[in-house]
Amino acid sequence: MKLKNNSLLRSIKRRKSSIFAEILLLIVMLVNTSGNKTVFAVSASVFLIHSIYLVYVFVADSKSLKCPSTNPLLSGMTLDFVTNVDKPVVIINKSNIVSWYNDAFIRVCGAKNAIYGKNITEEISPALNSARLFRDKHTVFEITIENVHYEVSSHIVTSAGKDYCILLWDDISELRNTKALLDSKNVLVAFIIIDNFSEAMQSVQDKSRTAAAIIGQELEAWSASIGGIIKEYDRDKYLLMFEKSSLETLRENKFDILDTLRNISVDEVAMQFTASIGLACIEGTLSEKEAASRACVDLALQRGGDQAVVKVDSTMEFYGGRSQTVQKKTKVRSRVVANELCSLMKQCSNVIVMGHKYADHDCIASSVAVARVAKHLGKQVNIVVNIHDFNLKAIFNSLRGNKEYNDLFIDREYAQELMRAGTLLVVCDVNNVKLFEVPEIYEAANSVVVIDHHRKIADFENEPKIAYIEPAASSVSELMSEILEQVLSQGELPPVEANLILSGIILDTKQFTKNTGVRTFGAALYLRSEGASPYEAQKLFRTSAEDFMRESQFENNIHIYRDCIAISTYEGKSSPSDRIVAAKAADRLLSIEGVSTSFVLCIIGDEISISARSDGNINVQLVLEALGGGGHFDAAGAQIKNKTMREVLEMLKDSIDNFLNV
Repeated sequence: MKLKNNSLLRSIKRRKSSIFAEILLLIVMLVNTSGNKTVFAVSASVFLIHSIYLVYVFVADSKSLKCPSTNPLLSGMTLDFVTNVDKPVVIINKSNIVSWYNDAFIRVCGAKNAIYGKNITEEISPALNSARLFRDKHTVFEITIENVHYEVSSHIVTSAGKDYCILLWDDISELRNTKALLDSKNVLVAFIIIDNFSEAMQSVQDKSRTAAAIIGQELEAWSASIGGIIKEYDRDKYLLMFEKSSLETLRENKFDILDTLRNISVDEVAMQFTASIGLACIEGTLSEKEAASRACVDLALQRGGDQAVVKVDSTMEFYGGRSQTVQKKTKVRSRVVANELCSLMKQCSNVIVMGHKYADHDCIASSVAVARVAKHLGKQVNIVVNIHDFNLKAIFNSLRGNKEYNDLFIDREYAQELMRAGTLLVVCDVNNVKLFEVPEIYEAANSVVVIDHHRKIADFENEPKIAYIEPAASSVSELMSEILEQVLSQGELPPVEANLILSGIILDTKQFTKNTGVRTFGAALYLRSEGASPYEAQKLFRTSAEDFMRESQFENNIHIYRDCIAISTYEGKSSPSDRIVAAKAADRLLSIEGVSTSFVLCIIGDEISISARSDGNINVQLVLEALGGGGHFDAAGAQIKNKTMREVLEMLKDSIDNFLNV
C-alpha cells in the first residue's frame, strides 16, 4: 500500500512539471507569433512534440496505477514463491490435465515429471474432478492419498483466455491423528440396572447379599476389562464410565455381560438375572451424556430389559433382548401413572384416544377404558377408529343401544377437526408412529400419553408427557384395568365395558395360556367383580362360517424351516380384514408338533403382511424388527411395501438366520 502511494505522488509531481513546461512553451510561441517566423516555427514544433509526450506520460501513468500487479518484479517473486514453497501446488485445466506442479507436489504424486500432461483423476484421485473443482471460484475439501490426509484449497484463475485451477495442498495428518486420539479418550457414561433382582430374591431374602456380591464382582471384572470404573449408586443400579476406545470391543462382544449375568447361579434361586444397559456415544458435556444415557436405559427397560441400547449420534443400536420379560408383582407404577393421567386430563380441554391401524380387541378395549377415565373426570372424549372395519362389528354391536356410545367413535377426518391447543391425545396398544391410526394427529398434538405393552422400537419425535410401556404386561387391557381400579369407585365400570376389556386380555393371553402373571389374573378378578362375564367376552370372538373356512386357506401352503419354524404363504386376494385371519392362522400353526415359531405371509393391497407367533423360544419381535416391524416377544407383525412374496420370504429367512446364528 505504501509503494502504491509513493508511485502516486511521483506521478502527480511529474504531471505538474510537464503542465508547467507546456504553458511556458505556449507563451513563447504566442509571443513570437508576429516576430521572427523561424523562432515561431521552432516553438510550435517543440510545443507539439511536448504535447504528444505529455499525453503519452498521462496514459502510461494511468495504466501503471490501475495495474500495479503487472510489475515484473512482483510476477517474478510470485513464481519463485509458488515454485519453492514447501506445500504442494498443482495446476490443472478444465479437462483434468496437469499443466504444472512444484517440487513439493512430488510427495503427493510420487515421481518427478510423472504426471505432466496426464489426467489427475486417473493418476491421483477420482475426487479431483474438474466438474467439481471449476464449479466454484474457491473450495476447500479433504482427501487421503496413501494414508496421508490433505486439506486441498482450490482457486480458479484465468490466463490467455483459458481457465485453470490452482490446488494448494496442506498435510493435516498430524492434526487428524491428534483428533482421533482425543476422540478415543472421550469419556462415555453408561447406566446398568438389574431388571429383576427383587423378583428373583423375593422368596430367598437371606441369599440377596450373596447374589448382589456375585453380580457386583462380575460387573467389576467386566468394567476392568475395558479399563473403566463402575459404582453402585442405588440398589441394583450402577454407573459405568470408560473411554470411547473400548466401545468397539463391547460391540464386537455384543455386550456379553448380559449373558454372564444371565448365567449366574445362586442356590435356591430359579430365576435368571437380567440387566438393562443404556449408553450414549455423543458429543457434549458429561451432563448431556448422562441425560442421553438415562434415556437409553429407559428405552431398554421399555423394550423389555435384558438388553443394551447404544445411541450413536442420532441412531440407535440394540444388543441382547433374547429372554422373556419377567412381570413385576408390584402395582406402584400403575398407581403413579393413574395419578399423572388424571392430572393431565383435568388440565386439558378434551381427550382424543387413538390406537393402531386395523384395531383388535385389546386396542379397542383399552381405548374404551381410557375414555371411561375421561368421562369419570367430566371431560369430552372421542376414540379415533376405522368405524367401517368389519372385524370390529361384534364390538360395536355389543355397545349399541346405549346413548353414551353413540358419538364416542369417530373417523380420522372428524378427529382432526377436534384437535385444539389444549387437546390431550392418548395412544393405546402401539408405540410405532408408522402404525398409528392417524399419525397426523400425533404430530399436531401438544400433549401426548402412550400406554402400550409392545417393546419400544425408538425414541418419540413428539415426546410424550407419560410413556407407560410395560412389555411384561399381557396386554394394554391389563394395564388399563389396574388404572381403572385406582381411579373408579366400586361398581362404576359398566359391565359391557368390563366384558370388552376382559376380551382384550383373553385375546393377547390366548385364553390365559400365555404371558400371564399374578397381575394378569388380578386384572381379570377386578373385571369379574365389576360384572364381566367370560362367556359374554368370548362371544365377541365369534366368526362367520366364511371366515372360519378362509382361515384354512392360509394354512394350505406351509413349509418347515430349520426344523422348528412353520412359514405359510398365501398369494390369493386378501383384504385388510384378513390380517385377523392371518393372525389366527399363525396361532394355529403353533399346534403342529415340533413347531415353536410360525409366520404367515399374505398380500394386502401393495404390501406383504406378516403375522408371527412364538412359544417363547424365539423372540419374533427382534426377527421382524429387522424388517421394519415390531410387537411382543412371542407375537409380532410387519408390513413390507414394494416387494414380491419371494423377496419378502428371503428377507424373513435371512432375519431368522441372523437371529439364530448370533
